[in-house]
Amino acid sequence: MRALVPAVLVATAFVAAPALADKLPLPKAAYSADVVFESKGHDTPGKIFVDGAKERRESKNAAGQPVVTIIRRDKGKVYDLKPQRKLAISMRVAAAQAAGDMGAPGTDIDSFYGAEAIPQGTETVAGLQTTKYAIELKEAGGGLTVNATVWCTEDGIIVKIIGKTSVDFDYPPAKMELKNIKPGPQEASLFEVPTSMSVLSTDADSDTPEAQAPAATPEPAVPTAPAAPPAEKKS
Repeated sequence: MRALVPAVLVATAFVAAPALADKLPLPKAAYSADVVFESKGHDTPGKIFVDGAKERRESKNAAGQPVVTIIRRDKGKVYDLKPQRKLAISMRVAAAQAAGDMGAPGTDIDSFYGAEAIPQGTETVAGLQTTKYAIELKEAGGGLTVNATVWCTEDGIIVKIIGKTSVDFDYPPAKMELKNIKPGPQEASLFEVPTSMSVLSTDADSDTPEAQAPAATPEPAVPTAPAAPPAEKKS
């Protein structure tokens, strides 16, 4: 979840530590849930909607404005919606291969999906049977390290995370936990960018943002005055 980025997860490429025994399951379930983030002493509530590879996250920023993110792992895209500006920012993400399937974007908690992990036993969290994993992620090329405990179901519901990065040693561990989990199909429109929004997209072969203006709406034809009838000839 985005609120964990500063303290637990960073939008960058990570590689899992070697010689771990298992892989964290990719998301397959359909459900909705309340979510609470705790980072650097601040709690941020939100909502999450998931349908397998499709995910929608809703919360509010410090100013109380809505923050909406749509993750389409099936397309390798993340859409950052800005309702006040009627704008959606589309980011191309490098999808990792995990368990023979398309992995999740290498951003925030998605870095954990498909990562190698050490099982620590099973626990019931928020009414769901989960496996508790210890995971260590290292930034490609060295540098940042993330150490986390992740509680995840067999079908890829990450119910809880407690984690810390090597650069946030002065802060308590950040946390994310789902509550009021409701399994079941989700409305397809939740995972689509509204047609009323313009899209600022990333070029397929470049990380340089490129504006994509919405298709131009044809201007209505301006009616012209009918031609005057020819004058009658006088006999």
